[in-house]
Amino acid sequence: MKKFLQNIIRFINVTLFKKSLPNKISIYFHEINEEEIKSIREIISYFSELDYKFVTTEYFAKNINNDEKLFNFSFDDAFSSWIDILDTFEEKNVKATFYLNTIQFTNENQDKFMSDIRVQDRNLLLSKDELIKIKSYGHEIGAHTHSHLTLSNLKNETFEYEVITNLNHLYTMGITPTSFAIPFGMRRLVTQNQLEFLMNKFQAICFGEPGMQFNQQKKIIQRCPWKSDKSFAYNITNLRTDTSFFNKLTKRSGLG
Repeated sequence: MKKFLQNIIRFINVTLFKKSLPNKISIYFHEINEEEIKSIREIISYFSELDYKFVTTEYFAKNINNDEKLFNFSFDDAFSSWIDILDTFEEKNVKATFYLNTIQFTNENQDKFMSDIRVQDRNLLLSKDELIKIKSYGHEIGAHTHSHLTLSNLKNETFEYEVITNLNHLYTMGITPTSFAIPFGMRRLVTQNQLEFLMNKFQAICFGEPGMQFNQQKKIIQRCPWKSDKSFAYNITNLRTDTSFFNKLTKRSGLG
């Protein structure tokens, strides 16, 4: 029944609110495999033909209000598989942003972290050497909390610890993030007070719900998850459909 209702809601939103592609598009992935790499190459080809420029979140946010056609790839959490996309990005002149947790660089217990990001093998987590390699290719590194907890569930002290500890680990590696991606992506998973704290720390805050590409702001970047298990047309429809009205009413995506 839940899936049936989601399909009905999606149909209504697509029917009523589908538009032409916006000039500013931001999508994100997590772990990547051959299927995701194939999707990414297809995305690059498609949007290159439409004259989009592939940029970091920092560039995207700074130029959010002009007419330039910009496309932003980003990746969340801490996956070793990110290395596999670097040659494609280099070949196609793409710059991207990688939002990094940092608990994997410590001796802390990582069971919950690995469960939250759906990893069973520690060898699948990004190493410091791999992070340095990503940075050496000219890509941006963003902040994503220390251990990927749901922010809205945290007391203020724990919330600030998650943000500051994440930043301190990145600082020691010569990285000063200018943007932050909310764990799990949804607006309802961060309180207003937390959001204000983050906006004082970073130039841009990134969310991650489909249907919000027409609501980009200089300090609030709306990213859409690219679903490689769905068709290319399905994902393009997600980018073209403005569900902000439904999202405002329900705090849920209207696209499932």
